[in-house]
Amino acid sequence: MANGAGGSITPFFTIWTEPRATIRRVVETDPKRYVIALAAIGPAVGALANEWSKAIDSSANLSVLWPIEVAFSAVFGAVLGIVSLYISGAILRWSGGLIGGVASQVEVRAALAWAQVPAIAAEIVLLIAVLSGIAIPHPTAATMLQIDPAFYKVGLAEAVLAVWGSIVGVYCLAEVHRFSAWRAFCATLIPAGIAMVVLGFVVWVVYALINH
Repeated sequence: MANGAGGSITPFFTIWTEPRATIRRVVETDPKRYVIALAAIGPAVGALANEWSKAIDSSANLSVLWPIEVAFSAVFGAVLGIVSLYISGAILRWSGGLIGGVASQVEVRAALAWAQVPAIAAEIVLLIAVLSGIAIPHPTAATMLQIDPAFYKVGLAEAVLAVWGSIVGVYCLAEVHRFSAWRAFCATLIPAGIAMVVLGFVVWVVYALINH
């Protein structure tokens, strides 16, 4: 299974239960394999589900340009997913390196992209639910948030897949950096901690200027 693992369908299954071994085989064969596609598919499918859900809520008010809007949303989501991958890859390469990680940016991007498999599955589940007539709750200023009871089951599946995807992501990042899962988890917290400190400082400066 190690031979040609990066070019077969096998990693799409083993990433769920063997994230460390799977991502190791991927980066040792072809770390760029499917990376861009994996980064783009989830956001694109999510955008499709969101647009279709809006159509269910207001089918009588659809513009003749709606198909173009849907296509644009999907493309925009895909591009955003790819850009996010490169930004997150650079950040987690840096934060992981602070605590002894040795992964290159290419390896980190591979880890992050392959860890998106559960998220992609979650978006596909959401799209199937929407196509089945279950609308995504959309709060508006005019009406209170109303949730289709059937959406609770979808929400539960989404939550389970989100948690599992986070776990897979931590283990994939740990493997490419060649350290423990706990250190990988800390590597993900470092950027968030710095962002909170910077945000707190900005808020303090604004508050000081306003009350000067």
